[in-house]
Amino acid sequence: MAIATRLGLGAWLGTTVAIVGCRGTDDGTMLSPYLAIGDALAHDGVEPLAELAPQVAQAARASAGQPGVEALAAGASRLADQDLAAARATFRRMSTGMIEYLRAHPDQQAGLTIVHCPMTFGGKGGLWVQPQGKVMNPYEGSRMLHCGDPLDWSAELPST
Repeated sequence: MAIATRLGLGAWLGTTVAIVGCRGTDDGTMLSPYLAIGDALAHDGVEPLAELAPQVAQAARASAGQPGVEALAAGASRLADQDLAAARATFRRMSTGMIEYLRAHPDQQAGLTIVHCPMTFGGKGGLWVQPQGKVMNPYEGSRMLHCGDPLDWSAELPST
């Protein structure tokens, strides 16, 4: 099933993002494949990561030196061959980078929100970026799919 269908991303991103095979996400940005990775993890999947991670890494090279990009690139370079638990931990580090990047580029925040789940990672919590709307937790997936609180972009972020 296409992410665009499931989350309404097609209209929002102006692109079709498919979780099966993940074709159509390689639009040259870090954001589209990052969001697709988050969706795959929220649905307890790792299969799409092998295709999506290099897309993030390639786009990160084009944005080298900008805030958060190093964390995104480092995570993307390790993500493709990980099991679900390791992929979620890596995505947590990537999310820190994506939040930093988007805070430095407010023109790219439209339609997106930062979400915080205080219960994940043994109560340490986790932050991620996703489209506004129903919370889809990439760290807990089917265990606590909708656990998380949307935060404003200008909010002080909880430590995780």
